[in-house]
Amino acid sequence: MPFITFIYKIKNINRVFYGKYICDYISDDNEGLDVEVMPYLFKGINNYRKNNNKPLLDINDIYVGVLSFTSDKYIPTYSSDKEKLCFDFYYVDGSNKHKTYVNGIKIKQSK
Repeated sequence: MPFITFIYKIKNINRVFYGKYICDYISDDNEGLDVEVMPYLFKGINNYRKNNNKPLLDINDIYVGVLSFTSDKYIPTYSSDKEKLCFDFYYVDGSNKHKTYVNGIKIKQSK
């Protein structure tokens, strides 16, 4: 499964956060890997904030910097489930299942 490892910043928070986005397929015809990640990151962070009674963010409040991209059927890309505990944001989209974790905790999806 291909994945994107990235950092992100949230406006007015003086900290860098770490994220990982894993999915079945990432097209090479995209507007940028940061743009590919953004809708999932934005929705996941706002679901987390909503679940914790925090004010929601605007998409322009989040900035993404891509650290790496891996997509090759000949290179092992598997990691254990413990890996998600190392990331502030962790998104898995595979086999029609989406899972979002913030700080290692699975986030309840809202519509």
